Order: sequence, then structure tokens, then C-alpha cells
Amino acid sequence: MHEALVAIVLGAVKEQYATEKAFYSEQLGISPQSWDRWKKGQQGLKTENMNKLAQLFTDYEWMLVQKVCRNSLLISEVAENPVAEYMNMKYHVAKKWLRSNMATIEIHHQPEENAEAHHRKINQTIVRIEISYDFWSYKDRIELHLPGIVQQQLETEKQGLLEWFSKNVEQPFRV
Repeated sequence: MHEALVAIVLGAVKEQYATEKAFYSEQLGISPQSWDRWKKGQQGLKTENMNKLAQLFTDYEWMLVQKVCRNSLLISEVAENPVAEYMNMKYHVAKKWLRSNMATIEIHHQPEENAEAHHRKINQTIVRIEISYDFWSYKDRIELHLPGIVQQQLETEKQGLLEWFSKNVEQPFRV
């Protein structure tokens, strides 16, 4: 289970941060040795740092991470590639939500000044799919971190976000 969690966390760090070092040193405040020991399963992280790992994901995504990690113990195919399993589930659920007409989809662009301040990747487009349950603060969200070029494609091609999502998110994710 730890190996699956590490793989998925590293995938999220790579997706969102300029470097792995930027994440563990700036966000977690730990040494390279402590980070390497955690990745190898030789030591744990403090509760506050585990909470910071969870913040790489939305609440719904963190629940998916936990399910994939559990399934990695039971299903060898999931254990072989937990990142692909996680990403495929994330895209599959996002599509189901959108097809149900209960979800909203919007695009956000990571501004360079905000990204640099937190050592995040710059020029990144975040596609946010959200489903609300009509109770205050009860909603689930999936975020897809994509290259900034996606926003330019949508603007120049005058293509709707739903249409783009349906057209471009068909293939299974592979690592």
C-alpha cells in the first residue's frame, strides 16, 4: 500500500510542482534524506506533513487515492501501476459526473506570480469538474492539471469546454 501511495503522490507532485525538491523542502520543510526515507518506507511523516500530502488532492481525489492504495494490496494489476489506475478512475468519474448533467466544468489558469511564490508549475491550466449536493460546503471536485496550451486551444478554436473534454479525454491513462 505504501508503494502505491508514494507513486501517486510523486505523480501529483510532478504534475503540480516545478520540482520534487520544491515540494518537500518548501511545503513539507524536510530534508532530502527524510524525503527519500519516506519514499522507501523506512520512516513515516508527521501528521501535519501527511495532511500537506493530502492537500495535493481534492477531498474526493484523496478518497480515490485511498481506494486505489487499498486495491493495490488486492489486485496485482493495480499494484503494478497505481498511478494509471488513479488517473483512469479520476477521468472516468469526471466523465460520469459530466454525462449526468449534475456537474459543472470550468477552467482556471495558474498565474505565474502565484505559481512561483509556492514553487508550483507555471503556465498550467486546471480543469475543475464539480458536483454539488445542495448543502452548504458539501460538494465534490476533481481537478485536472494540464499544460497551459489547453486554455489557448479552447480560446483560439472557439471550442466548448465540455466538447473539448469529451473529445480529448477518451484514451486510458498510461504511465
